[in-house]
Amino acid sequence: MEKSTQTDYYNSKVDWLVYAIVLFTVACCFFGPVLTDEDYWLGFVLSVIFVAIEIFMFASVKYAIRGDELGIRTLSYKWEWFPIDGISEVAKVTGCLSSAALSVKRVRIKFSDPKILKSHMPLEISPDRRDHFIGRLIAINPNITKVKR
Repeated sequence: MEKSTQTDYYNSKVDWLVYAIVLFTVACCFFGPVLTDEDYWLGFVLSVIFVAIEIFMFASVKYAIRGDELGIRTLSYKWEWFPIDGISEVAKVTGCLSSAALSVKRVRIKFSDPKILKSHMPLEISPDRRDHFIGRLIAINPNITKVKR
């Protein structure tokens, strides 16, 4: 098992759908005031507020590998850490389960003990460098089974 004190950080891969959501938000904020004959500045202010919230939410999704732990950070900006030696299986998948991911191109992680995740469902995340990410996990825990889908 590889021991390292280095922390590798990974951003979430971002799909076009995330950008479409931001554009849709801007359009809705502007069309509301236009259709009701309100001032345009209201649409601008609403757009800025909602887009700032969305950017804050999207930018908060990050992943890290530190030593023998996998870290996931979401909106709360609090890192949640999972033991890499508890991972039994990883797979590259395409899915849209609710998770800390901004892309449908994801890594599905199954743990050997459901108590680690407090769920029987696998963890799905979308690191921007999927192959490197999976390689790091397997380098730390060679017992991980890499499933091809």
